[in-house]
Amino acid sequence: MSDFFRRGLSEIHFCPTVASLTAPSRAEVTAGTDLTPAVAAINGFQFSNSPIMTPKLSTTFTTQIPGEDTSPTSTLDFYDDDADDAIRDALVKGTEGFLVFFPYGDTPGLRAEVWPAISTGVNDQWTMSNEAAKFQAAFAITEAPEQEAVVPAAGS
Repeated sequence: MSDFFRRGLSEIHFCPTVASLTAPSRAEVTAGTDLTPAVAAINGFQFSNSPIMTPKLSTTFTTQIPGEDTSPTSTLDFYDDDADDAIRDALVKGTEGFLVFFPYGDTPGLRAEVWPAISTGVNDQWTMSNEAAKFQAAFAITEAPEQEAVVPAAGS
């Protein structure tokens, strides 16, 4: 695939259950909430490792070994809609689920990311600026994400 523009192509769904992180089923994705139309910003959702320094007396070069895996505080900002609370309802504080990211769209066979998470709350973003009303949902990542999942085919 050549270079592409995420907006208009990528999707994010919040699914209550996912049995296999490597291959969520079509039924699991369909049962989830499509967050895509209201997403205004994405923050976090990055997997990283904190290497451990292992200096040795025999050399001046300090080697490293892999350390703990972490993910920063992750948030999604949404445009507020006074007529539709589906996203707020799906992401109420304490709700456990799976954020499924479709970088290349919900296209069977392509790569997806599955982030096990728990909502740590939804908060309005108050501003006096000339911009649309927004709210933010924050997430605690509860286990290592699967960044090489496969988008499910219809009927799977």
